Amino acid sequence: MDPIERNDKQRFDHEGISDHISYIEDLYSKSEIQIHGGHQLFSLLSSARDVASEWARGNVEETNMNKFFCTLHVERIYSAVRLLESENNKDKYLRDLLNGSLNFFDRSISHAKSILWELEAFAKIKKVIPDTALDEPDVVVKLNQLNIGLSCKKIFSEKGVPKVLSNAVSQIEKRHEFGIVAMNIDDMIPDSVLLKASTFDEAGDKLHARNLDFLARHERHFNKYFMSSRIVGVLVSTSMITDILEESPKFNNFSQWAIWTVPDLKPEHAEAVNEFRHRIIG
Repeated sequence: MDPIERNDKQRFDHEGISDHISYIEDLYSKSEIQIHGGHQLFSLLSSARDVASEWARGNVEETNMNKFFCTLHVERIYSAVRLLESENNKDKYLRDLLNGSLNFFDRSISHAKSILWELEAFAKIKKVIPDTALDEPDVVVKLNQLNIGLSCKKIFSEKGVPKVLSNAVSQIEKRHEFGIVAMNIDDMIPDSVLLKASTFDEAGDKLHARNLDFLARHERHFNKYFMSSRIVGVLVSTSMITDILEESPKFNNFSQWAIWTVPDLKPEHAEAVNEFRHRIIG
């Protein structure tokens, strides 16, 4: 297994939550898509707005914690959709985000969370590689004159990994010379769990170790499905709400990415994957 890297931490912006609520609502309004009371996104935005109102009145210490965690869910959604406005097929993604749970403490299978992972991968990559698009299989990155197809998969169980890999191989080989399977493994964590750590660095180490454990457990599957295919690697992501004991702000969304690559890649593929790894992880 080739060396695996990890990415930097990000801290939650408490003061921007009102603006981010408005951004999400405006995005839906411009597309003439209604967020109604039956959608979980409606509930999350309402709870986050209540918290923002309490903060505006200076009642930070009296904040209901369940509602506060909704602000972290909303912040994560905002980070995923903030580059969606200029995309031609944005309406499809906005509608898909209304189909299922977007509560990241909830461990039920959710189409909305699967779509959100596609948008999270797209937003993070496009920030550092501008020539990135939402296109089949899910995300396409142009790098070193090559198109890298990313098949984004939300993993809900260990047993489902082989089937996910088989489907990803089929997706990528239909249209691309080579590609990467991007897996989000948040739902492998028990529900309603906070990641507790003394420092941001410790939190990063814990998520990094979780990613490495997942990659090690399934390396045999990667070798089985990828050695004779056009897939050159796996990107794995874990995101959790963290409780940082010794640094501020105390509660944050925290994410780590890691990459596994197939041994003995073609030189041009190895060059592109190494550049991809350097850009998004460092």
